[in-house]
Amino acid sequence: MKFTPLYASELNNETDKSLTVRYEAGHTIGAVTVSEGYLFIKKGLRRYYIAYEAAQKIFRRVRRLHANICCGDGDIEVDYLVVMADDRELIEVTLPGRKAAKQLMEEIREAAPSLDTTAPVRADAEDEEEAV
Repeated sequence: MKFTPLYASELNNETDKSLTVRYEAGHTIGAVTVSEGYLFIKKGLRRYYIAYEAAQKIFRRVRRLHANICCGDGDIEVDYLVVMADDRELIEVTLPGRKAAKQLMEEIREAAPSLDTTAPVRADAEDEEEAV
């Protein structure tokens, strides 16, 4: 398999052969594979990877999307996995559901206990707190 580094770092310098072994040994949920030392994300035709030490933050984001459903309007909540490094978002990938997203976050916390997995505070949420 061919892997593309998600972030240019000296920590992301393994060969495709060694990454394939880690990828196949990992646990996959949706498009994300959690393995020892690395997180793999399949997006489109590419497989990206990042070492946990190279990531600044990995967290779950939930967005509420408006949908026209057969019997009226409603909102659907969609879960995403976001990977950050150098104070910028590198990738956002859709997760298959809330239960899978929670399980994935638990596996990431077990694989990289020192990694920050808390979502950043939204700017509009800070404005609401100041207004109160």
